[in-house]
Amino acid sequence: MFVRRIERNRGFISCGTPHCRALGQNLHAMETSADRNTLLIQRILRVNHAGEHGAVSIYSAQIARAQKANPELIPWLTETLEHEKTHRAMFLEAMPSRAAKPCRALQVWSIGGMILGSVTALFGRAGVMICTAAVERTVHKHLVEQIGFLVRHDPELADIIRSIQVEEDQHLQYAAQRLDPNSGLAKLVGPIVAVATELLILISTRGDSRKLKMDLEQV
Repeated sequence: MFVRRIERNRGFISCGTPHCRALGQNLHAMETSADRNTLLIQRILRVNHAGEHGAVSIYSAQIARAQKANPELIPWLTETLEHEKTHRAMFLEAMPSRAAKPCRALQVWSIGGMILGSVTALFGRAGVMICTAAVERTVHKHLVEQIGFLVRHDPELADIIRSIQVEEDQHLQYAAQRLDPNSGLAKLVGPIVAVATELLILISTRGDSRKLKMDLEQV
């Protein structure tokens, strides 16, 4: 009597035939891929939530500075701040169903965003627009990379990010139309803001943003 024994261990099937061994290997590979995709989605949410938290800090600090120096900017800055608060809430709301949690080092973005917003606001209207353009360009690049992955693995989250991307692009266009990219201030401050934004996201997410970028390049 021929007895076949099939064992399941962490999704891996083993038995005495080549067919069963191949099946087990395929299932293991599928589960490994699914686990990796789940981790990527959780990482996307953490990174994006941290970035929106930072944007809230930046615009809040700029509003505080602009109250006296550039009051004409207050309506636009206030509207933009509300957009960022909504985006942050949308990412936070999407977390529980995907077993994701906010970064534990958000205080880094709170302080860093406040400093970034306050310093750029010292340069007046031009400083605010340069900061907005640099931050939003950085955000846009990340969102495009994420959507390319999410349309295949989490269409619902891809749609959420697309809706957010529309307003982020509006912020970018508004700022870009009101600054001279060839000015000395833009050439000096713009790259510094872009690097500071990437660095703050990297630190506040404890390296998740860098890992996410590398992983998205491989999938």
